[in-house]
Amino acid sequence: MRVKKDSIIKWLYAAPGIAAISVFLIIPLLLIFWLSLHYMPTGLPPKFTGISNFIEVFTMPELYVSIQRTLVYAFTAVLLKALIGLGVALLLNLNFFGRGLVRGLALIPYAIPPFLCALIFWFVYDHRGVLNAILGIFGLGPVYPLRYETAMFSVIMVNVWHGWPFFFLGLLAGLQAIPIELYESASVDGASTFVKFKSITLPLLKPVFAIVCGLSLMWTMGDFVIPWMLTGGGPIDATLTVPIATYKIAFLTRLNIPLAAAYSATILPLYLTIIYYIIKQMEVK
Repeated sequence: MRVKKDSIIKWLYAAPGIAAISVFLIIPLLLIFWLSLHYMPTGLPPKFTGISNFIEVFTMPELYVSIQRTLVYAFTAVLLKALIGLGVALLLNLNFFGRGLVRGLALIPYAIPPFLCALIFWFVYDHRGVLNAILGIFGLGPVYPLRYETAMFSVIMVNVWHGWPFFFLGLLAGLQAIPIELYESASVDGASTFVKFKSITLPLLKPVFAIVCGLSLMWTMGDFVIPWMLTGGGPIDATLTVPIATYKIAFLTRLNIPLAAAYSATILPLYLTIIYYIIKQMEVK
């Protein structure tokens, strides 16, 4: 009877989390899958069409372009955010006067909403904007960051500027969890700073680093606001990611929500792979 009571109590503790996951993850995924198997003519009830939407999606050339753009956007941005976040976390883990203030200031980009970040950088990137004004002082420019050749890199830079403090927060927490005694023992043994970083910091920081990278990768792959506000997926599909392509299919070009649902589901296996990896990293060793 005692075991049964403990089991009930554990389920009660887990109930809010299960409810949240169901409402915000499982139910939307099921709805997307249901929509992708139907055709919804205006003013008429949905009609089951099986996998016809998926067949049409895989014949669309923009699918492969948008997946490639999404992977380039997400992996490049996450790599840069990870490097910057790690460097800043290592720096602000040191003891110096005003460290608390500097840590607070480092969080400002992450506190700004993505749409406002995009708006700020739109004025920076505009041919009459801040960037060209600064370059003009030195007799340089003008440059056009949102042209076809550099649009993807320019959008990635906005995502990096907005998102690197998330890495800083996670990695700083991981650094502070490492026992100081390990570094003291290594110093007694004559280990250099690089050796301590390589043999102590990196191995103990790896689980936190993996989780932070996985979460950021999922969020960046699903980023819609920054690319859409800066370029709308252009010019000439230079920044056409899966979220933007899905939005266009649903509300602009085809006005076909079931087809858009099938389109968005094509990248679901990659999301599930990342989620599985994060869960494995969170397991207690």
